[in-house]
Amino acid sequence: MYFKFKSSLCLSVLILFEMIPLLLYPAAPLPETNPDTPTILVDKIATVVNDELITFTDIDKAIQFFPIFRKKEETEDDFYRQVLEDLINYKVVYLEYKNDFVLREEDYAEVQTPVIEKLGSLEELKKLLENFDMDWADFKNFIKEKVVYEKVLKNQLQVKTSIKFDEIEAFYTREYLPLQERLKLKPMSVIEMSTQIEQHLQKVRTQQKLAGWLQELRSSFKIENKLIKE
Repeated sequence: MYFKFKSSLCLSVLILFEMIPLLLYPAAPLPETNPDTPTILVDKIATVVNDELITFTDIDKAIQFFPIFRKKEETEDDFYRQVLEDLINYKVVYLEYKNDFVLREEDYAEVQTPVIEKLGSLEELKKLLENFDMDWADFKNFIKEKVVYEKVLKNQLQVKTSIKFDEIEAFYTREYLPLQERLKLKPMSVIEMSTQIEQHLQKVRTQQKLAGWLQELRSSFKIENKLIKE
């Protein structure tokens, strides 16, 4: 568990963020404080991978930033655990391969662009960063594990499969539109989202084929999933 000092200005932003429906484990109510006195906020640990931490705030950031799609029949608890599993995969791949690549701006762009597309504009991303009390450097640091993960899949493990447009349309109606409604974001058209959805479906199929590889890789790390224990 770690502590982070924030100014009193961030307190109102935190309270607003805790109202997001996808936040399943809100922080305990904060006691009244002097507005001139810094507030100590406690971030709860969800998982430890070797000595690396994944916190509940990391999960909330991933839900807001990344193009993560919740299945219609999936409960909120299962969705939260699914996002955590993704973050664990990003971290173990990053820890295993981080020294194999020199990351370039175009590598970051492959992750940043879908985030901007999901939120609708760069300005919306900047607003969301402010909500998390993050600057651009913090954002790049947060996504770097996913950047390495995507690079490993693309350069070494990507398995190409054909995605039909009717599959894209079905996914757009079934998954994308309800997600945007829950997040209170204006949806883009199916044509505008077709490339991103195709990439997502491609990734899902690839990950299904790579499940064995990920399981073997994860077995070489000490993973303590506190969320499952709870």
